[in-house]
Amino acid sequence: MGVLALDHFTIRTEQWAKTAEFFERVVGLAPGPRPDFRFPGCWMYAGGRPLLHIASVVGADKDLQAYLGEKKGGYGSGALDHVSLRCEGLESVQIRLQSLGIAFRERVIPQIGEHQLFLEDPNGITIEMIFDYVPGARIVGQAMANLAIGPAAQGR
Repeated sequence: MGVLALDHFTIRTEQWAKTAEFFERVVGLAPGPRPDFRFPGCWMYAGGRPLLHIASVVGADKDLQAYLGEKKGGYGSGALDHVSLRCEGLESVQIRLQSLGIAFRERVIPQIGEHQLFLEDPNGITIEMIFDYVPGARIVGQAMANLAIGPAAQGR
């Protein structure tokens, strides 16, 4: 037995419609079928699978708490740093983010074959979009410092 892949992640938010619109318009996920739960929300799909579950915490959310459990002191632990999505179409995503006025940071790490973009959703959650590294690909967002990748950095 072992972990095969990330199945989905859930965001509890007071602004679920704005969050869904962001993940559709900016990230490129598609809204799709969701069970008829007794609390508002939506599921966002990638590749025909529900990747993101958005749950509304507006008003009396007893049905949400009954389903997901009660959260004391907020909606999450605060320990999650970011959610990373494997993506394709780097140049078109860069162009879309710029045309939407979405600020993003990016860097290239040739040693691991990645071109990374970082942006924030309406809830302040950092979303990392990872693309295959292509020599000569341009950085059009705010450039991030290149990381030193060597034996010490790799934990050897």
